[in-house]
Amino acid sequence: MIESGKQGRSVGFTTKIVISLLLGLVCGLFFGESIQWIKWVGDAFVGLLQMAVLPFVAASLIVNVGRLSAETGWKLLRISSLVLCALWMVSLIALAISIQAFPVWDTGSFYSSNFNEVPPSQDWLELFIPANPFSSLANNAIPAVVVFSLGLGVAIMALPNKSRLLEPLDVAVDALARLNKLVVKMTPVGMFAIVAYTAGTIDLNQLSLIQGYILTYAGSSIVLCFVVLPLLIAAITPYRFGELVTTLRDPLIAAFVIGNSFVVLPMIVEAVKKLEDDHEREGIVDALSSPQPEYLVPLAYPFPDLGRILGLVFIPFAAWFYGTSIDLDRYPVLAGVGLLGSFGKPVVTIPLLLDVAELPSDIFNLFLASGVIAARFGDLMKTTHLVAFTVIVSCCINGVVRWDFRKVALAAAVSCLLLAFNAGLIRSYLDVSFKEQYSRSDLVSERQLVFFNDRVKSSISSRVTSVQDGWASGNSGSEARLDMIQTRGALRVGFESAKMPFSYANADGSLVGFDIDMAYYLADDLQVSLEFVPIKMSELQTHLESGEIDIAMSAIEGTIEQAIQLPAGLPYMDVTLAVVVPDHRKRDFRSKKDILKIPDLKLAVIENSFFADRVKRLVPTEFEVVELNSASEYFDGRDVEADGIVMSAESGSAWTMLRPQFAVANPLQGEIQVPIYYLTASDFAFEKFLKNWLALKKADGTYRRLYDYWILGIDASSPVPRWCILRDVLGWQE
Repeated sequence: MIESGKQGRSVGFTTKIVISLLLGLVCGLFFGESIQWIKWVGDAFVGLLQMAVLPFVAASLIVNVGRLSAETGWKLLRISSLVLCALWMVSLIALAISIQAFPVWDTGSFYSSNFNEVPPSQDWLELFIPANPFSSLANNAIPAVVVFSLGLGVAIMALPNKSRLLEPLDVAVDALARLNKLVVKMTPVGMFAIVAYTAGTIDLNQLSLIQGYILTYAGSSIVLCFVVLPLLIAAITPYRFGELVTTLRDPLIAAFVIGNSFVVLPMIVEAVKKLEDDHEREGIVDALSSPQPEYLVPLAYPFPDLGRILGLVFIPFAAWFYGTSIDLDRYPVLAGVGLLGSFGKPVVTIPLLLDVAELPSDIFNLFLASGVIAARFGDLMKTTHLVAFTVIVSCCINGVVRWDFRKVALAAAVSCLLLAFNAGLIRSYLDVSFKEQYSRSDLVSERQLVFFNDRVKSSISSRVTSVQDGWASGNSGSEARLDMIQTRGALRVGFESAKMPFSYANADGSLVGFDIDMAYYLADDLQVSLEFVPIKMSELQTHLESGEIDIAMSAIEGTIEQAIQLPAGLPYMDVTLAVVVPDHRKRDFRSKKDILKIPDLKLAVIENSFFADRVKRLVPTEFEVVELNSASEYFDGRDVEADGIVMSAESGSAWTMLRPQFAVANPLQGEIQVPIYYLTASDFAFEKFLKNWLALKKADGTYRRLYDYWILGIDASSPVPRWCILRDVLGWQE
């Protein structure tokens, strides 16, 4: 009767959790972003769960390891290591299969703001070595706390009177477990708040960009948690598939909703103990000789788990997303760094792996955005991993493991087939829908000026004129430039075409780009119209001094010749030297040392550019440098045979969007940067005005907004409020 009552209460608790999840989802969808205030309820619940868990882990490890004999401890170490390696192998196989979910897709990427930045490094000593155990406890350095607890437990093992210390620690462990159980009773309330906040505020647009990663990670995690691991455990232990899934139910729900597997460790311990108690009554497992879940679960927690290893699928996803490939010789390095990095936090490991794979680090922002959903599936796998480790180690210690080759082979075959089916299903979906919905070339060719969205009331007009038209109405006399512009009623801006993303023609023939947008803002502030005049960089001085143009705005790089001939320029941005090469040649341009190994090297440059002059100084005389009129000659293959073209990383990244078979290499790691200028004829008053105007555009956010939009590719449109029933269906909210 007592047992029946326990089961009734257990089912009732699970039912309450499910009801709270559904109510939270409905509440979030109904109120939308206005439900943000409830976040503090969820944060308070998670904080209460956290307050007792780390002390519980530390005390539990000390007590249970200290109680072991030296022989049992050594046996446990050997078995635990083998089981962990086996689980890691399952994770790596699942990772290899999951990678196949990404179809072949050739595309390019915008320039990354972290192009020259060194990824953050992990202090491995601080992570694992508890130089100050109290500091490790205070900072939630779980691996260091586990190392300290294990060390102290091993030291206690040899003490003759260790029971005098272990008995009061036993009381502390029981008290901490009881405290956690009291907090767990508030789970329905906490989960309601967490789900309501998440459902009301999650950014669906960002999630749509990384749906390939989320679908792959989520699909693989569901197969692993509910099929693969239960099947494998059932194939080698006395536990049945159905009861394993039932045992996982409550901890998995809690870990997924809370988004933190650490705080549910006590729930995992209780679930495994219940499983063992049921089989103890059946005479299958001897509870007296069985290792205690209280120390097996915390023992496995700091080590890499299914979730973190499978999470490395983000790196192949990033390569697919950007339309590039990872060289085969990089995979062993990525696997090694990824496995080692799985001991630490993904926020440190992922940027490091992106750098190793030579992928734009800006996609890390999407990884962070995916954490709202993806991290919860990671907690599912972490929870399942801990249960699997504890159950298998316990059965190995007790000698009840059943090695039936046919069952194991069948479970492995079914697992691989399900993972492959999942990957194939996602691949088909992405190939049909996602690729068509998100054509990256459109992000360049279809881009429109920000100015007309920002200054909707402006009536500024513009036209593209020839040099002759501009010169015919020019005035090269002694009149001040500002006065000339006001008298004429037009600002003449010189530009070069095909200078993406600074000045170029989009798909409908409109002149667009960062500098073109800036020109519109300049003309609007002067209250004059715009005349765009095509120019040749070799004749820039003539264009300016003759009055054909008032200002040249077209990503003009500073050169020694310009420094001698032209007045003081107005630098507004620094660009980085890079080499754009065919995708399959990127590995040959990883460093300057690699480049110099290329036989008969032939590099293209754009004439009269800073990079043309610089490359001639850097490259040995036996290598050939070809000067082109524009970058389009190289990318369109107009009788140009060169290994790569040297240009700015900012421009090169934009070109790869339209020519996805090319990639940007960074052989000098950002060592060489050059400022780009807006150049004018000598006129002190006009130069002073432009200097002050640029400062104002940076101060009022215009420059930053245009930089994000044209250089980094970030949408400049105002964020749209999240869809919700209250506003978008009922119309009860503005």
